[in-house]
Amino acid sequence: MSLVLTPSARSQRSRLTRHLVLFLLAALPVAGVIWALINLWVALGYVVVQTGVLMFGVGQQRTSVLKVDEAGLQYEAPAFLLRTTWDDVERIAEATLPTGPTQAFVLKRSAVRWTHTPQVRQQVTSKGWDRIIPIDEFERSWPSGPLGDAVRDHRPDLLED
Repeated sequence: MSLVLTPSARSQRSRLTRHLVLFLLAALPVAGVIWALINLWVALGYVVVQTGVLMFGVGQQRTSVLKVDEAGLQYEAPAFLLRTTWDDVERIAEATLPTGPTQAFVLKRSAVRWTHTPQVRQQVTSKGWDRIIPIDEFERSWPSGPLGDAVRDHRPDLLED
């Protein structure tokens, strides 16, 4: 049995909202200058066009994917890929990622199989992301869902308190 999970709609909405706020805040100083030099309508047009173009770019980004099967776990982030066996999962614990704290599979060793660039590989390994596979992004109530079932099938010891 193979299980493929993508971020929940709630998680994706949260990500898009954060980007929208960031892009709007970034546009305000330039819009203020345009308003002072030209007029309000051109400034508002600038904000709408810049934010729209940047949000389109965010929408084109690859979505994270978590694949679970008998062999182990594969986490496909936009710029890197982690692949590990069930035996290499050390524990489930809270981890801190750029998006905030999350429940995650913590791995015994680096599981990097591919990175977009050597710089991404260096960043991923130096920050320890090569040993963390997030869970909350894919299933908020995961212990009772399909991911929890897969963990119970392959590594029930990870769920024992």
